[in-house]
Amino acid sequence: MIPVVAAIAAALALAGLIAWALSRARTHRIRTTRLRMMVPGLPEPLHALRIAYACDLHEGMLYVTREELLSAVDAAEPDLLLLGGDYAAAGRNREDALALLAALAADRPTFGVPGNTEHYFRFDFDALDEALSGGGGALLVNETRQVEFGGATLELIGLDDPEKGHLDVEAALAQSSANAAVRIALAHSPAIWPKLGRIGADLMLCGHTHGGQIRPPGLEAPLTHLSYPARLAAGLFRYAPDQQPIMQRVAGHWWILSHRRPVSVSAARGPLMYVSRGVGVGIVPVRFLCPPELVIIELAPDRPGREAEAGDD
Repeated sequence: MIPVVAAIAAALALAGLIAWALSRARTHRIRTTRLRMMVPGLPEPLHALRIAYACDLHEGMLYVTREELLSAVDAAEPDLLLLGGDYAAAGRNREDALALLAALAADRPTFGVPGNTEHYFRFDFDALDEALSGGGGALLVNETRQVEFGGATLELIGLDDPEKGHLDVEAALAQSSANAAVRIALAHSPAIWPKLGRIGADLMLCGHTHGGQIRPPGLEAPLTHLSYPARLAAGLFRYAPDQQPIMQRVAGHWWILSHRRPVSVSAARGPLMYVSRGVGVGIVPVRFLCPPELVIIELAPDRPGREAEAGDD
């Protein structure tokens, strides 16, 4: 009897939480996370280069208005916009998603990768590529592109979804350049993490998790996917290639929410991975202590001793 009562109480508590969150949904605003990545030997043309990253838009289930998302990206004034997949909430939202991508990409070079929903809803990848091409960008599917800024090369490694797509790391790396000063990789899901050593990027950007959407105060996300550890639901991590590779947490979900100052981290100590909370929502249309996110990465020359302390929340 006690387990039944406890289950009913938990269900009622969850229902109350969802009702409360829905009542406050209109007060949510997109949160900007600022990541200052310090790179050894960074060429001067890349100093203070600003890169915006957004994922899991789920057009049709955006958690903010289109106008707010576009305004947040415009306000950041990025030199480059990167998108991490899952652009539509359902097949019927494909055309609206393409229009949103075209609006985001109109004034800046914008590169994206597919997520699992692009495969579920049978997106026309040529149409996605065209939507991203307005500012000189493209859809990258197991491809690498070099982007020049003042004669310095930033390399983008765009990978297909590691769970529902046709991931081919070797095909992407075959297009890599030895002249790249910085390498940034994109993959929809953090399930890519065991391959970070092979990919060799300074920073991997992921999403898919929505940060868990509903976060009990101070705890890990109780609802996430089984293809990666729950601790990878949100935050900044470093790949540690020991005898049994692990992901070391540099700045977790709660640290990021409670510290509005930029997270400073050096790329000199191994590949980094940032898992974003995303912008939209999934089947449960609620976020609790897990606001939608736009990530701004600023490149800087390496400054030892300025890194955020690693550790669990």
